[in-house]
Amino acid sequence: MSTPKVFISATSGDLRSARKVVEQALLKCQCLPVEQSNFHPDWRTLEDLDHQKIEDCQALIHLVGWRYGAEPDPATLPEGTPRRSYTQLEYHVGHRLQADCGDQRFRVYVFLCPLSYPFDPEPDEEPEEKRALQREHRRSLELGPYRYDTPADAAELEKAVLALREQVFAIQRQQEEVRTEVVKTRRFGAGALAVIFLMLALLGAGVWHIMQGQKPNPERIRAAYREASERKLAEDNAASEKAPTSAERQRLHEAAAAAHTARIARIDYHVADFIRIADDPTTTFVMREMIRILSDPKEKDRVKTALDYADKQKAGVLERIRARNAAIDAAQHEQNRTELQPLLKSADLQATSGQAAKARASYAQLLELESDWPEVLEAFAYFLYDQSTYAESYANLKTALADAQQSEKLAQHLLAQAPDNQAFQRLLAASREQLGDLAVTQGDLAGALRYFTGSKAIAERLAASDSANAARQRDLSVSLIKLGDLAVAQGDLAGALRSFTESKTILERLAASDPTNAARQRELSVSLNKVGELAVRQGDLAGALRSFTESKTIRERLAASAPSNAAWQRDLSVSLEKLGDLAVAQGDLAGALRSFIESKAIGERLAASAPANAAWQRDLSVSLDRLGDLAVAQGDLAGALRSFTE
Repeated sequence: MSTPKVFISATSGDLRSARKVVEQALLKCQCLPVEQSNFHPDWRTLEDLDHQKIEDCQALIHLVGWRYGAEPDPATLPEGTPRRSYTQLEYHVGHRLQADCGDQRFRVYVFLCPLSYPFDPEPDEEPEEKRALQREHRRSLELGPYRYDTPADAAELEKAVLALREQVFAIQRQQEEVRTEVVKTRRFGAGALAVIFLMLALLGAGVWHIMQGQKPNPERIRAAYREASERKLAEDNAASEKAPTSAERQRLHEAAAAAHTARIARIDYHVADFIRIADDPTTTFVMREMIRILSDPKEKDRVKTALDYADKQKAGVLERIRARNAAIDAAQHEQNRTELQPLLKSADLQATSGQAAKARASYAQLLELESDWPEVLEAFAYFLYDQSTYAESYANLKTALADAQQSEKLAQHLLAQAPDNQAFQRLLAASREQLGDLAVTQGDLAGALRYFTGSKAIAERLAASDSANAARQRDLSVSLIKLGDLAVAQGDLAGALRSFTESKTILERLAASDPTNAARQRELSVSLNKVGELAVRQGDLAGALRSFTESKTIRERLAASAPSNAAWQRDLSVSLEKLGDLAVAQGDLAGALRSFIESKAIGERLAASAPANAAWQRDLSVSLDRLGDLAVAQGDLAGALRSFTE
């Protein structure tokens, strides 16, 4: 067998040493490292040469730092072609090759080096434009459905590459076997040759036999999930319009929107899970058929068709599992779970399409059959967490509390099986945070403190284990804000200040690392307002002014970038009101008037754009009250009367 070849894709400016580590590790694995050292200025020439060179390999290792690196002359790019560096182009060539040939013939391995990785000193400082393009590339890899590793240092990188040896050799063996079969067919004529070409076509598609079905299409599956949730949202909104009062209609509209947001939050997780399942050779025909349906562009309602199909198979699957459970061993548990996989994905689909009662029953039935199955425990725990947060706002506290308690119980069950699993730890932290919120609502501040402190301890451990992971850093900032709010409620302003300040520091780092990320910018503005409000309570009006002004500056940028985004417009009006209230406290009535008038103008636009939105009408009435109070303070009683009357 010939030596397997692995293409190494990485920038030289910051990852020279990392490339060497990968080269040496590949040589230890008896693999031949391949690199492209001479680049061409025209993107067409580059893609052709790269494709030829990469196609001759069995795999591509893509090392990703924070440096964009060199790129083809942008002037050679046709209109609409995205601007990419050489290393980004290499990744996309490799990824296309993997998609075309299947994992059995080619595979891409991605290593995202965190900020703490020991990078080489860069020869120059890249312009911000290039840095932004590289950050966008990293974000697309982080949010994409494919697996990646985050080596902390050279030792971890080497260990990860050495672990790939068997996979690369398996790809090489598969290619050699196909070549051998092609040679043999020369002895048996055209009929046998046609069979081998069929084998090659199946291998190129990433499957060995018809029963395995087609490879999943991530975008179509993602779209199917989203469309199902949007249909449910439309149904709920239509039902809301039948409510007798505008206030009830508004409440139901908000409940529908909140439920939709919770459903789509885990779509990427479900899509990645489908891809993982499709790559598993033990996956059943029923599961592969569901994947085929969800990936089929000809299906109008892919989720409904997949659920109908799974429902028809359900009785047979359950009958086999119950019969097998009479005398079961570990191997049979595994077989159970493989066969039950379509029913688990059906439960996920029910949850995403708003069929909450059916999803709840489906998850419970699966746990009845396989009580220790991690995938069900995790999926059910997150479902219950979402149901609890929804019930807290739109149903009742008793239901919310029961779901949160069960979610925590399932998370603890998971951690009893795998104490070091960080995903399960994060789930437990989320469940405890929700229990803390419910304790606050019930007036149990001591209980809330226990839950929030426990959640923060987990968040701190996870954040410390991966300082470059933005999601974990954000989780910690949220825990700190919860503790800060609780400290305020308990009258511990010094403790609240410590928590809010620490949270703000984290959010400032996250916002600075990704200035184009609007969600992070908004979270920072909220944190600044928390600090400002606390400063007002402590009598530090100058400190409050700094915080409120900084928050308003962020919100002005967001509002200007998306004038049609009502939430950001409302955020800005809130900031203006805070500055107006502060100006009154400082005796600056003219400054207060400017802020209140500007806030009222935003409130009027929002109220006019949606006359049925009770919350926006109320915001406008509060704004008019403020102007009336200010007019009284200025001695303008006629103006006060107009505002109060309106």
